[in-house]
Amino acid sequence: MQSLADDVQDALRTYAADDAIKLCGQASLYIIATHPEKVMDLAHDVPEHWRRLFEDASLHKVVELLRAHSKDTDLEPDAKRRKTEHIVVASNRNHDWLQEVVNVLDRGLSLSGAPGRPAIFEHVLEQLHQLTVDETEAEERKSFNLEKPEVLVSEYPVDRTSEPLDLEGFQTRLDTDRTPLIITGAIEEWPARRSWINPSHLLRHTLGGRRLVPVEVGESYVADGWSQRMMPMREFVATYLIPRTPLETGYLAQYDLFAQIPALRDGISIPDYCYSTPPPADADALKTAGLASVQQLDEPLLNAWLGPKGTKTPLHTDPYHNILCQVVGYKYVRLYPPKETCRLYPRGVDEKGISMHNTSQVDMSQLWKDARAEDVERMSQDFPLFREAEYVEGIIGPGDSLYVPLGWWHYVESLSTSFSTSFWWN
Repeated sequence: MQSLADDVQDALRTYAADDAIKLCGQASLYIIATHPEKVMDLAHDVPEHWRRLFEDASLHKVVELLRAHSKDTDLEPDAKRRKTEHIVVASNRNHDWLQEVVNVLDRGLSLSGAPGRPAIFEHVLEQLHQLTVDETEAEERKSFNLEKPEVLVSEYPVDRTSEPLDLEGFQTRLDTDRTPLIITGAIEEWPARRSWINPSHLLRHTLGGRRLVPVEVGESYVADGWSQRMMPMREFVATYLIPRTPLETGYLAQYDLFAQIPALRDGISIPDYCYSTPPPADADALKTAGLASVQQLDEPLLNAWLGPKGTKTPLHTDPYHNILCQVVGYKYVRLYPPKETCRLYPRGVDEKGISMHNTSQVDMSQLWKDARAEDVERMSQDFPLFREAEYVEGIIGPGDSLYVPLGWWHYVESLSTSFSTSFWWN
């Protein structure tokens, strides 16, 4: 650890000629190595040069922690010092120094965006990974709840292919039909289809589960009491994914986990469907909330969706075409075309000034299964036009992909522990 600390410290002594961090002034740069926490507080949530300052302050704090651990290790008796460092780490659960280091690294990455020294973060994380390779053996015996749900019998099913489509076949479908489509077995060959079903795989690639991830806690983002928390992956897995009936719902939702942890990205690939050419949007789809200000994408946007049975994404729209790939577990989906928007009662601007026009006021979770008569009656009174809205519905399972056209409203609920990836393109 001393040598790793020295490597990082050496790299931090040099700045590129046009490095924005120099705009922060000599005073900040003078104290950054000796008082990194103070500089991190100063540089939080500000323009790029201050984010560069936060980035370097985070790395200086990492140097401090690595050197402190190195000194502690040097003070161990000779017999202990001869052990490999990962055994020392495993035996020191009461004070997980490695978790402290990872907290600083992940906070530095998420808040600064690593505008100047991403390679140093990557190097440190790779070196730390070597200390944790044997820590997940106990997790090999644990598994996710992947019970297959009952077959959905519906009058209005989503169209489904009997086999995977190639790009040409998908393009032909787009040219003749603008509706959603479940593509059976589209991602069956992904390595993630086999590896992601094991919790130990997640922990192995997150430094024994120490990497911090954002978790949505609560029924959904429009429910009372909903919140977001940063927590180590192992806490997320142990608290929300392993128990058959967790005390509350935790959802890692719409998060680019693969940018944070590239090793997980190796198990998937961008579907060829994202390089198709959908027909021009019709008048209703052009009214999709957020479409006027959406960025043009050079490459598809990837997001991960990982959670237990019962996670819900409220009825909403996205300003992109979407391929939702179901890697692990099962999800129920219901979709409404853009022409039904007036019957779905979009929300307005919330009390914080955030536009919620892409989210319906209708709580689909109370209506699609085991609906109580009083809930149906209340919804009919509050949203009388909703009952007239046309929809399609279906269940996607492991290996399936769902195409969601631009502007289509969709509600999604996990029927088991579920790990999905979405690919937005325009």
